[in-house]
Amino acid sequence: MKQFKYKGSHRIIYWGCVFDSLLELKYALSIQEEYEFLRSHIPVYYDPITRRPTNYIRDNIRRYTPDFLIRHKLTMKAYWIEIKPRAFSDIAQLTLRKEVAENYVKWKGYDWIYKVIYDDEIILTLDQLVQFNECCSLIKKSARKIAFEKYNKRFDRTAPSFFSTVPDNNRVCFVLFGQESSLKKFA
Repeated sequence: MKQFKYKGSHRIIYWGCVFDSLLELKYALSIQEEYEFLRSHIPVYYDPITRRPTNYIRDNIRRYTPDFLIRHKLTMKAYWIEIKPRAFSDIAQLTLRKEVAENYVKWKGYDWIYKVIYDDEIILTLDQLVQFNECCSLIKKSARKIAFEKYNKRFDRTAPSFFSTVPDNNRVCFVLFGQESSLKKFA
């Protein structure tokens, strides 16, 4: 299977989340008004031969983690999102990831729809673009925090994260399961 090679990535901290790239941050800014999202990773452990999810982690098990889980605030539709550069569109690995994610959603009985969003599909409004540019100026500060966090974890694994906050339980329930009672708390 042909692998896609990424160029240098800029991790950045914003809204108490760590985004692995500016592309992920750009996407989050583009959806913030209409969607609630979870940046917290939801890993899928699967057998690479059958592409079926499993609860048991063994030697031959692989892990795949999409970038976002989002739910529309009004329509309640949920999407499990993978963000990729357009150059990734012809890579066979993306087909594998789609199949694994769809098998997981079916296995768990969730109402999520797996979707790949390419970089050229992310459009920002003028206000969002200003916000994005402000975030880009924080890259050095974020990099220092991330490096310090990594260094600190080498010595004390029980220490809480310096820059992330745990999402509110109602928000998590809304994004994961679409509970309408949680929606009223965000309006």
